[in-house]
Amino acid sequence: MSRTFSALGLSCLAVASTLAMAGGIHAQTAAGGKGAPPSQVKVDWVDPEITSFVQEKRSQSLQSLTPGDQAVLSRLKLPVIAFDRPPGLVNRAFSAEALPPRKRQIVTDPDNPVWYTIVDTYGDVTVTIDGDLRVQRDLPADTKIYTPPQGAAVEPEVNVIDSNVEEGMEGILAEYSLEKFGGVPYRVTIECTPATKQMCADKAGILRDREALQIISARPPQ
Repeated sequence: MSRTFSALGLSCLAVASTLAMAGGIHAQTAAGGKGAPPSQVKVDWVDPEITSFVQEKRSQSLQSLTPGDQAVLSRLKLPVIAFDRPPGLVNRAFSAEALPPRKRQIVTDPDNPVWYTIVDTYGDVTVTIDGDLRVQRDLPADTKIYTPPQGAAVEPEVNVIDSNVEEGMEGILAEYSLEKFGGVPYRVTIECTPATKQMCADKAGILRDREALQIISARPPQ
């Protein structure tokens, strides 16, 4: 599937690619050295959120999924999280009468379905969700990596980049990462044009919106 972006999106995604997904590596998935096969995060398929989704999915009505979307996402080997409805930031950026219709693009690799990118565009606001089982960096086998204690709650940190920081960039970009389901790293990126940039600067509002992230597809191995 081809993927197109506005001038803002191209510059923002170039910047975003330089930001590491927090938690993308942890102790049990450090790469074993140059030439070693890629390591992958192991999904905790018995996580209560996943089991609840699997039990209830037949009765769920997901507004954001078309049959075509479901066919693509059903092949993935990781739980897919996204915003089924427009997040609060989008609703705050537009009046109810002026809320643009969502345009969705899904990007993945059918030959290696261990990652996905969902791009939801609402006029001047673009919301991108990335999930990836692949370890993001290669480290020596003896590298010591800090792993938070089990049960420790880690509040995501929102990184904001605007045109005052990145030359040639218009508007503003906000991004945060989180781990779910046994350490699977996900990243949320929000791009705003100059017309809506104050919304991407609202870190507290962006973090509140993460409560609306939900599983929209999960196929535990049989």
